[in-house]
Amino acid sequence: MITNNISNAQLSGIEQNAPQVGPQKVEAYLATIEKAQKDLEKIDPAIASVDEQSADSEVLAMVAAHQKQVVQSMVGSNPEDAIALTLAAGIEACSARLEAIQQQAMGLGVFVDSMEAMWEDISKTSPLTGYALEDAFQLVLMDVLIHIDDYNLTADEKDALQRFMECGGSGMHGSHENYDQNEFVADLPGLFNKIHAQAPKDSFAYTITDSMKNNSGCPGALVTQFQNNWGTASEWYSNWTNGIGDVSPIMRMALLSSVLTDSSVEISSDEYNMFLTGSLSDIDTFMNEKYGKNTIEYINEDLAMWNYYFDPSENPVIGFGMNFHSSSGMQVDYFTALSENLPSRPLTDEELKEVNRIGDQARMLQETLKYWLQICRDELVAIARNI
Repeated sequence: MITNNISNAQLSGIEQNAPQVGPQKVEAYLATIEKAQKDLEKIDPAIASVDEQSADSEVLAMVAAHQKQVVQSMVGSNPEDAIALTLAAGIEACSARLEAIQQQAMGLGVFVDSMEAMWEDISKTSPLTGYALEDAFQLVLMDVLIHIDDYNLTADEKDALQRFMECGGSGMHGSHENYDQNEFVADLPGLFNKIHAQAPKDSFAYTITDSMKNNSGCPGALVTQFQNNWGTASEWYSNWTNGIGDVSPIMRMALLSSVLTDSSVEISSDEYNMFLTGSLSDIDTFMNEKYGKNTIEYINEDLAMWNYYFDPSENPVIGFGMNFHSSSGMQVDYFTALSENLPSRPLTDEELKEVNRIGDQARMLQETLKYWLQICRDELVAIARNI
């Protein structure tokens, strides 16, 4: 919480701390004050917008930066003025907290938080069965990609990882470049066991693989899932078009990033959480409301780097099912950009309360700055008249 860095005693002492300057500097210092007053007036509209609605962290960051510039210009003219330094400290505290709130609401940190939220939801059921096994393992692979230097994967294992990211998990089954369920069955046990053995004990990947191993019988259960529940291309297409089933973690994050990037669409905190843990039907409802199309249509038409092939004959050469625009599965560079550049999520209720408190502080600082500059100006005008 931002506290008020300007005490009542300091405010009441502004008049006593008014500038004490020699006659030769009056004109220059007066010009500095008048410029500062004009600069301060420039952000009055932004302050007014904060008064009219809930505070916006980006607007407040701009206000704080502008206020800081005003104070810094005054400190340079009269470094003995303790009030300027006190005001600067208050503005600095606002700026630091706003930056912290903005940083924790975007980028890799939020991406990791989202992965943890998905695992928390998946792990509510134990042992894991069906597609939940695939989704859990996809979260493992996402953590491996974030901390790839912790693992010594071979080229073949990296290829299997990329293939799983493209065609493993809820709603993702498909075959491309002759890689299908049989290859998954062959490759997954070794990849699972190697990750479990090499993952740092305090890592997200280890937490999940250890749980899957001890509570769900993996990697055997994961292999059985691919052997028995691969499904057909027609079943895959029917599930997507009718909103049946769930969505894999990587597709949830790809969709979420795309929607957050769209400035024409507002997304609430509840809707953000729905993208992480809701069903395909839930996401379809949102997509139909915002875009007039269901999720698979959005993926095929609007989601960067993704589309699908529907081939009822399941020709492995042509390919079918979910498709990433690459001949070797979902690319690591794509995942890195997706995870590190996730747009800002909606602020939580607590964060919004904090931003509103900072808004109150910004308004108080604005009025204090105006009062202080006026006191300084009046003092200098009086000095000028006596010269």
